[in-house]
Amino acid sequence: MIASFRIVAGLTLAAALAIVPGCRRPTGQNIVLTKDQEQQIAENVLAAPPATIGNKVEIKFEDKITMVGWEFKGTPKKGETFDLVMYFRVDQPVHGDWKVFVHLEAPGKRRQPFDHYGVGGLYPIANWKKGEIIRDTVTIQVPGDWPDGGSQILVGFFDWGAWSKASQDRRLKVTGGADGKVQGDERLLLTTIDLGGAAAQAGGEAQAPTPRPAEAPTITAPPTLTVPTTSSAPTIDGKLDDAVWQRGEAFADFRRPDGQPGNVDIATTARFAWDADNLYVAVTTKDADLRNAHTANDATLWEGDVVELFLQLPGKGGEYVELQWSPNGSRFDARFTGHRSPEWPEAAKFESGVKHAIHTNGDVNKDGADRGYVVEASIPWKGLGLDAAPEPGTRTLANVYRIDDKGTHDLAHMLALAPVGGDFHKLDGAATFVFAGPVAPAP
Repeated sequence: MIASFRIVAGLTLAAALAIVPGCRRPTGQNIVLTKDQEQQIAENVLAAPPATIGNKVEIKFEDKITMVGWEFKGTPKKGETFDLVMYFRVDQPVHGDWKVFVHLEAPGKRRQPFDHYGVGGLYPIANWKKGEIIRDTVTIQVPGDWPDGGSQILVGFFDWGAWSKASQDRRLKVTGGADGKVQGDERLLLTTIDLGGAAAQAGGEAQAPTPRPAEAPTITAPPTLTVPTTSSAPTIDGKLDDAVWQRGEAFADFRRPDGQPGNVDIATTARFAWDADNLYVAVTTKDADLRNAHTANDATLWEGDVVELFLQLPGKGGEYVELQWSPNGSRFDARFTGHRSPEWPEAAKFESGVKHAIHTNGDVNKDGADRGYVVEASIPWKGLGLDAAPEPGTRTLANVYRIDDKGTHDLAHMLALAPVGGDFHKLDGAATFVFAGPVAPAP
């Protein structure tokens, strides 16, 4: 199936390992869940906490939520990954757009946030029901250069909606059971970690972590891609049978945003080219179940299968654009004058004039055996606000992301051209595009 669309208007991914891919806003939406996602929620919404929880507690967050236990899966060590598994009892509904926050902190030296929505982003806190026990797992990647000395894990709940809309820092207060382990900013000190491999509990003794094969971090230097010019513009039809795509450099080493090896089920390849009028983009990606419920342009496409491009505008002092394409043919484009500024609804009023076509190998939003999709696009330089195309040799920063609807807040279901962590708007450390001379002629 081939669909071709002209984009006349145009604005990733929530948070920092608080995942913030694109401009994520998951609550308040009618999200269509797959059977696998429904099963994932069912497996993590319990009638009672397991009897075998490593650390049983009774810590109240106002009259809303009580933490009843927590444990580690894996060994906390520098350069390795482990899971923090938390169990929460819902005492009263929590209305609004709230997140669980988890901070790995070397006091006075460094903090790494792992803020997130519940159950891998599939079960937001606003949907939690009174009496449920929520098992919430967050994967923590400890950087290899983490400072020496004891490190802390601090947790709590904050109102992401209030922060993102009005910069209001609202948190649920810790009102009972914490035994003085609460900082002034309503962060519960859950434990102190010895990154040699043991966790000294806030209550005293060290816990023996559950063994788990460690995934070694694989973040390397960001790639530099040569973007060739072309004397023959491709036909934007999603077929990728034009000469420029046959000769140009293909980049296939996509990894998770945290640098771990990418999910082969959504393996992705990207190609780029340019001429005096346009930047050309071609992305192919695998997917066994194509899903995106949003059919309108400039909708929250990052809540389903999507390809995202972030491009710093040459000569514009840090300004950048974000463009997204879903397998159902909808698109999203925005222009930002600074990091996430203005907010995405305002940035999305930008009109880029991009043209794109999607070729799907399967049926979007229907059960069945799908195989993937192709995005092909031409982005006019003048539509991006540039007076002309870049000069040969110009260098700029860019990144490409692939999000799978099976886990739109889960790093295991995301890919990045250049891993920079959970903030997809971060271009420091992204790939470098070098606008070079023409593609070599075919032999």
